[in-house]
Amino acid sequence: MKVKIDTDKCIMAGECYYNHPELFRMGRDGFPTVLTDDIGDDKGLLKHANEAIEVCPATAISLED
Repeated sequence: MKVKIDTDKCIMAGECYYNHPELFRMGRDGFPTVLTDDIGDDKGLLKHANEAIEVCPATAISLED
């Protein structure tokens, strides 16, 4: 699975990288970037990705197969 950020929707609130620095960081342009290309079957990272999806105020984060 891959974590995706829709930068057209993102409002740069920072909830993803503040709460889940193992998956996200703030990019030079202020938008969050995903630190790993594929979280695979890592249940811990999947849990953090789902939590980030839930707290994103702009609903800009998603998971893709």
